[in-house]
Amino acid sequence: MSFIRRMLTFNIRKKRRSKAIDGIFVVLGNSLTKNQVGDISMHGLSFYYIDQGIKLRKEPCELKILINNNLWMGEVPCKVVSDVETAEIMFQTKKIKRRSVRFGRLSFRQKSKLKYIIKNFTLDGP
Repeated sequence: MSFIRRMLTFNIRKKRRSKAIDGIFVVLGNSLTKNQVGDISMHGLSFYYIDQGIKLRKEPCELKILINNNLWMGEVPCKVVSDVETAEIMFQTKKIKRRSVRFGRLSFRQKSKLKYIIKNFTLDGP
């Protein structure tokens, strides 16, 4: 993704994202792999994963949010916004990527849980 496109995406963002503390993970679909959440807002989140050469499904996506290995939110609808390589390289053939997703329509209960997560499990809650 080009620098200009990232800046435009940043300027369009409706809610500021808060940096997640260690221990918040996301699991995509039926996967068994936990991925560390980087930041989160009421509209979406980003997470890091190891690119193993397998294309991750982009649409439609659903995720689960885990806190300290306990399921906190399940079946959260989402849409992939970006999927870019970070500068970090793990081994010679595996790279770390950052995927950003925007949440779909959330239930009232999911919104309440998300507000609680942002308030209690981020470094700079609202």
